[in-house]
Amino acid sequence: MRVKGKVDVDVDIATSELVSALKKEVYATLDLPSPKEGRIFVKDAGWVIQRTVHTSHSFEIEENLGPALDEDIEVFTAFHTIAEFLKD
Repeated sequence: MRVKGKVDVDVDIATSELVSALKKEVYATLDLPSPKEGRIFVKDAGWVIQRTVHTSHSFEIEENLGPALDEDIEVFTAFHTIAEFLKD
């Protein structure tokens, strides 16, 4: 016999863990690379990733990731605004 019930669970997580999990979800939903790969931002209505590369010197390069929809930019901006408020 199977019985379904409701459970009330109280989980305490650090704010930084919440922001990290939310960031992973937002970036995956927007089909953006991991933020660990570089700084991602919007430039000229398109997604751009800025990476630091190394040869005998280090320098930064920007790679175009494609167009950014207005709705996606709003989600991206909203996440970063919320993350700023949640910083310890």
